[in-house]
Amino acid sequence: MANKTTPRQEFPTHGLMPRGETQAAEFVRKYPQYDGRGVVAAVLDTGIDPGAKGLQVTSEGKRKVVDYIDCTGSGDVELSDVCAEELTLKGASGRTLRLNAEWKNPTGEWRVGAKRLSRLLPGEVWMSVSAERSQRFRKNAQQLTDAVLAKKGAVQDKDQGKVSEVSKVSEVSKVSEVSKASEISAKSIKTKDSDTSKNLTEELDAQVDVLKTLNSAYVDLGPLLDCVVFHDGEQWRAAIDVDESGDLSAAAALGAYKHTSDVGELCKRQLFYYTLNFYDEGRTLSIVTCAGSHSTHVAGILAAHHPEEPQNDGVAPGAQLLSLMIGDHRVGSMETGVGLTRAVNAIVEYGADVANMSYGEPSSSPNVGQWVQTVAQEVVRRHGCVFVSSAGNEGPALSSTGSPGGTSDGFIGVGAHVGYDQMLAEYAMYETVGDTVFTWSSRGPTPDGDRGVDVYAPGSAITSFPAYCKERLCLRNGTSMSSPNLCGVAALLVSAWKQEMGGASLSPYRVKNAIVSTAKPIGELHGAGMVQTDSAWQFLKRYAARAAEQVSWRTHVDDSRRARGIYLRNAEESAHARFFNVSVVPVFPTSEKARLEHDSDGENGRLESQAQFDFEQRLLLVATESWVSVPDALYVASQGNKFAARVDATKLQAGRLHTASIDAYDSTDVDRGPVFSIPVTVTKPLHVDASACVDLGTLQFRPTEIVRRFVAVPPGATRAHIVLRASNAAALESSPALFYLHCMQLEPATRFRKFFMRERVSIGHKSYAAGGGSAEQKETKTMDVIGGATLEVCLAQFWNQLGAHDIDVRVEFNGIVPANGGGALAEGGPLRAGITVHGSNAVARLDFIAPVRPEYDVSPSIVLTKARKTLRPHEAVISPLGAERDTHLATGSALYKLELDYRLETTREETQLCLHMPAVDTQIYENWADNFALAIFDANKRYLISQISYTSPLLIKQCGESLVRVQIRHRSAKDLEALKDIPLLVDVVLKSSIRLTTKFDMASIFTSTVSSSAAVYRGGFIAKGSRIPLFIDTIGAAVPSEAAPGDVLVGKLTMSRHTANFDFEYVVPAKSIKKPEESTPAAPKTDKPESKEEQDQREMNEALRRVRVDWVKKSRDDGVRTRLVTDLLANSNDEQRAEVLAAQLSALDATSSALPWSEAACLTAASARRAVGIADSVIELTRTQALTARLYEKAQTDDEKTLKKQAELARTQLIAALTTKCRALAALTHGSVSATASETCADYVEVDGSDNDETDASEQTVQEYERAAAELRQWAAADDVSVVIATAPLHMARHQYARALQPVLAWLAKAPMKPANAAERRSMVELRNQLLAKLQWTIWSAHFRAIAPIESPATYERL
Repeated sequence: MANKTTPRQEFPTHGLMPRGETQAAEFVRKYPQYDGRGVVAAVLDTGIDPGAKGLQVTSEGKRKVVDYIDCTGSGDVELSDVCAEELTLKGASGRTLRLNAEWKNPTGEWRVGAKRLSRLLPGEVWMSVSAERSQRFRKNAQQLTDAVLAKKGAVQDKDQGKVSEVSKVSEVSKVSEVSKASEISAKSIKTKDSDTSKNLTEELDAQVDVLKTLNSAYVDLGPLLDCVVFHDGEQWRAAIDVDESGDLSAAAALGAYKHTSDVGELCKRQLFYYTLNFYDEGRTLSIVTCAGSHSTHVAGILAAHHPEEPQNDGVAPGAQLLSLMIGDHRVGSMETGVGLTRAVNAIVEYGADVANMSYGEPSSSPNVGQWVQTVAQEVVRRHGCVFVSSAGNEGPALSSTGSPGGTSDGFIGVGAHVGYDQMLAEYAMYETVGDTVFTWSSRGPTPDGDRGVDVYAPGSAITSFPAYCKERLCLRNGTSMSSPNLCGVAALLVSAWKQEMGGASLSPYRVKNAIVSTAKPIGELHGAGMVQTDSAWQFLKRYAARAAEQVSWRTHVDDSRRARGIYLRNAEESAHARFFNVSVVPVFPTSEKARLEHDSDGENGRLESQAQFDFEQRLLLVATESWVSVPDALYVASQGNKFAARVDATKLQAGRLHTASIDAYDSTDVDRGPVFSIPVTVTKPLHVDASACVDLGTLQFRPTEIVRRFVAVPPGATRAHIVLRASNAAALESSPALFYLHCMQLEPATRFRKFFMRERVSIGHKSYAAGGGSAEQKETKTMDVIGGATLEVCLAQFWNQLGAHDIDVRVEFNGIVPANGGGALAEGGPLRAGITVHGSNAVARLDFIAPVRPEYDVSPSIVLTKARKTLRPHEAVISPLGAERDTHLATGSALYKLELDYRLETTREETQLCLHMPAVDTQIYENWADNFALAIFDANKRYLISQISYTSPLLIKQCGESLVRVQIRHRSAKDLEALKDIPLLVDVVLKSSIRLTTKFDMASIFTSTVSSSAAVYRGGFIAKGSRIPLFIDTIGAAVPSEAAPGDVLVGKLTMSRHTANFDFEYVVPAKSIKKPEESTPAAPKTDKPESKEEQDQREMNEALRRVRVDWVKKSRDDGVRTRLVTDLLANSNDEQRAEVLAAQLSALDATSSALPWSEAACLTAASARRAVGIADSVIELTRTQALTARLYEKAQTDDEKTLKKQAELARTQLIAALTTKCRALAALTHGSVSATASETCADYVEVDGSDNDETDASEQTVQEYERAAAELRQWAAADDVSVVIATAPLHMARHQYARALQPVLAWLAKAPMKPANAAERRSMVELRNQLLAKLQWTIWSAHFRAIAPIESPATYERL
C-alpha cells in the first residue's frame, strides 16, 4: 500500500500479465529461445480478432496467427453460378454489382451469395451498428413524415383562406435536406381537377396514418451483404459489398488468409475485421469473424507479443496461434457439436502442438461422450497434442468442475489462482490478502472420484482485447484466463524440448506428468498446486530417458459406477468399512503412422509393440491417511494389474471433508514422487434429528477462508432453508464483507445445477439497529433438495474481502411428498418423477404425507402454464456430410446427418415455447451424437431462431405455420435410422394459466350442498407422518381450445410455501360429443310423392349437371366452355343459372389471389368487361336470396334449414361475384391490363383486341367500381385478403395511394404466416411495393426492397 504522500516509483507492470509466480517470466529470461518458438497453439474459443494488438507477429517476426477458422459454419455463404456482362452481374441480394476490371478471372465463372451482417457480428457490435442504422433511417423517415404533415397543414390553411401558408411545403423541403430517395413528391398527393378538397384531406390523413404504421413496425434486419467469388487461376478469391452500394469496381478481392494473410474491414467505424476461407471447391465461402471478445483475451494471455512493450507479452510470445471459432453466432457464442468436431479436425490438420479450450459446461456424467473420447484417443494419444482446458467457475462447492476440462481424461484441467502481483496491478486493493484460489473457481473431485482440477495457474490478466471493444488491453478473470496461462507454459516446455531434445518423442502424458508433479503446493484439494515452469522443465530433462514418463495411467475403482477414484459422499457409504478392487492400466501413446501402416512395413507399429513389451513398473503403494489401507507393492506390466483397498470412515468426524490419496512410487526412484495418485474423498454427513434442523455452529472467517459442512438430507425432505446470523458486534469491529453461500447435492447422471444454489450474501453492509445494541443480521436462503443425498453447505468469504466475521449457520428441512403407491416415495426415497393425472378421470386422488416434520401453511394449488404437444416428422433424410470439414478422426470417413422436418403451428402472436428432444438434447460433451441443433423457419423460409443442445424458451412473434428443422449428426447412418420418426415435444406457454380445483374430500368437488364430515381434513397443518388425501377436479378443467386430446398441460403442484413444488401433468381427455340439434318435423306435403325411379332419375340428372358445372371451371378450351354454359343455362332455374354463371366467372378469374392487373391474373380488357357482365348477372340472381340468410340464422325445421343452406350458398356466390367484378373493374381502372395475355390466357382474348391502349379510367368506370366495392364491403369482411386486393385499387384510381395502402399493411401485419396463404401474401407485398412507388416514398421502397431476400429467401438456410 502506497504512502499517503509518496507514490510508488513505477507502475507494477509485471502484475498485468502474471508470469512471475509460475516461473514463466524467469524461464523466458533464462532461455529466450525457448519462448514458444516452433510451437503452434490452437485456441478453441470465440475466434481471435485479426485487429488486436499483440497478436500480429511472434517474437521471431513470423505471422502470429497461422489461420482463422470458423468451425461452426455460422459464417458460411452458399454460392450459386451467375453470368457477368460488361463487368456487371446480379447479386444474390438483387442488386446490380459492378466488378473490378483488374480482377483476374481466367475461367470467366462467377459465383454469388449473400450474408446478413447481423449473423457475422457479436451481439454488442450488432447492437451498436443497428442503433446507428436505425437512427439514420428514422431521421430520414421523420423528415418524410414532417413533409406530409406540412402539406396537410398547408391544405387545411388553404381551405381556411390562409393562402400564404401553402409555402410551408417548399420551406420544409429546404430545411429537411433529405436525399431524393426520402423526399415526398407532389405527385404522390396530386389529384385530378374533379377531385374535391375532401378527398385530398382524406389522402393526407391516410398518409400520416400509414407513415405512423410503417415507423412503428420498422425493425432493422441489417444489411444483406453481397459476396462475389471467383478463381484467379491460383486460388479462390472473394469480394464483399460491405457498403451496400453495389459498386465493387475499386474493391479488393481477398484470398484465404492461410495463403495470403488478407484481412478485410467488415465495419470500418466499429474496427471490426474478417478473414476468408473457401470450401467445397469454391461452392462455400466462409466469412470468419469473432463471436466475442473472449478468445482474443485468451490468446493474449497464451502468446501475445508486443514488440514495443515486451512487458505486456503473453506467456509464450514466440508461439504461433491457430484460431478455431467454436462459439456460434446464431446461439449467442455457445459452443456446438459441429464446431467442436471441426476444431479437433483442424488441430490434426495443422499439427498443433498444444491446444487451449476456455469453454465448458456442466455434464450429467464425467468422462463420457463421443467428442471427449475423440480428443483423448485421437488428438492427445494418437496425434500428440497437449490439450488444456478450464475447470469452470462454478465453485467453491465440491464437485463443481465442468466438462471437458474438469471431468475428462486426456485434458489438463486448470483452476484459477490469484497472487500478490495480480492484486497489486489488476484489482487496486489498498490492502492485499494472501495468495489464494479465486472463490468462484470450480473444485473437484469429479462425481466419479477423479481429481477434477489438475493444476492451478493465474486466473486473471490485463492483456490484448479486440479492436472493436475500443480497448487495447483489458482485465478479465476466470478459469478461462488460468487455462491459457497454463497452456502457455506447456508451449514453453514443448518449445524447449523440440530445440534441446531434437527428434526425441514428447507425449502429452510426459508434459502433464511434469507439470503436475512439480506444481507448488498451495493447500488445495488432493494436492493440486501452482504450475512451476522451470521446475517442470528440469523434471522433463531429468527424466528424459525414463520411458514410463511417456504413459498415462487409467485407474478404475470397481464399484457400481466403475469410478476413477474413491468418493464416499452419502451417509450409507461411510457408515461402515468399504472394500474396493482397483484396476491400474498404463495408457501408451500411439501414432497415425502406425495406424496407416501395412503389416509388411510396420516399423512404427513394431516400435510401439516393443515399448509395450518392455514396459514394467515395480510400484510401492502408500496411503496418505491411516483410515485407508493398501498393499505395500504392485507389479504392473503393459496390461495393468489390480489391487485391493480398504476405506474405513466410521471414526471420521461427521459433517467434515476428509481427503486422502493412494500414491504409487517407482521403487527404483522414490524421490521422483508419485507415479500416479488415486484420490480418496469422504464427505461424512451430519445426521439430522427429529427436529428436521441442524445447527452448524458459529463459523469463523478470515479473508479467503472457506468452510464446508455436509448434512444428510432426511428422506422425504424437498426443501432446505439455510439461515445465516451475524451479530452487529462483529461488524462494528471489522470491514463489511461479501460471502458466497454455495449449496449443492449430486444425483447420478444429472448435471450438478439441478440441486444447486449459489448466492451472494453481504455481511456487515446493513444497519442492525439504531444506536447499536445486540440486534443481528439474518439472511435466509432456500433451495430444493432431494431426500437421502448429502447436502454440502459451503460458505466462503470472497477472496478480496477483508476483516474477520463470525456467522451462525442453521439448516432447516421441510417436505410434503406423495404417498401413493407407485407415485413417488419408495421406502422413504426421494421423489424422482412428476405427477401425472388423466382428464378422463372425473376426479383424481393423491395422498400426501409429511415425513420430515409437522408442516404448516398447507394450501394446495395446481397451476398449469404450458400445453405440451407431440410432433412427428413429416420428412426425414439421412445424407453424408462433406469430407473436407466433417470427418470423424477415428475412422477418417465422413459423418452423416439426419435432418428432420416438423410442422409447427402457432395460433397467436408473441407465442413463447420450448422445444425438447430428450434423446439428444440437454447434452454437449457427454452426448453420444456429434451434434444436435434445430432452427425454426417461417412459411416464407425465413430463418427465425436457432437452438442447440441446451433448450431454452423461444419467442415466435408471428402466428402461423413454421418449419422446425432438426439436425442430428453421427458417424453411423445405421444408428441414425432409429431416429427417423423421433418425436419433438413442444411446450407452448398458455395465454392464461389454468388452475385446477383441489379439495380434501370428494363430495366438495361436485357440490356444496352436502356438508362435509367433521373428520375431513381442512388444511393448514399436517402432523409429521400423517397422511391426507387430495382430490383434484379433472373433469371441470378449463382446457384451452388449442389443446387436442392426448396433449399434456404442464404446470406445478404446490402444497405449501415451505416445501418444494412438484411437476404436474394433466393429460387432455377426449372432447365432449355435442348432441346434434333436434329439428321440428316439416309439415306433411300434399304433393304426390316421387317414385324410386323418378327419384333416381332426378338425382342422376342433378349429379350429371354438377359434373358439367365443374367442367365449366376446369375446361381449358373456350369453345367447350361456351357450349357447356349455353347448354346448362337453357334448362336452368334462377338458382342453377347463378351456379353456372358463378362457375364461368371463376374460370375467367381463376387466380383470384393475384393482383387484377398482373400477368398472373390473366385479365385482358375484353375479359375484364366480360367478367363484369357475368358478375352483374350473378349479383342480380343471388342478391335477394342472400338477404334471406339472416332470416334463417336460427332455423328449426328441415325446410328452414334447406332455405338457410340455399341462402348461404347465394351469399357466397354473391360475394364471389362482387369480388370478381371489383377485380375486373380494378384491371380496367388500373390502365395496364396484361400486355401478354394473348400468350398466357388466349381463351379470353377478343378477336379485335381493342381497348388495350387505354391509359386512364373513365369516371363512369370508377363510379361503377365504387358502387361494387361499397356493396362488397357490406357482405364481406373488410380485412379479407380477396376483398383487400379487389377494393384497394379503387383508391388508386382516385390517386389515393395511402388509403389503398392502409388495409394492405393491416393485413400483412395480422395475417398468419402459412403456406396456404403464400400466394396472397406475395400479392399483398407486391401491392404494397407498387403503392409505395406511386407515393414516391423511396426511403420505404428501398427498405422493403433490401429486406425482401431476407424475408423471403429462395431456400432454407443450412444448419
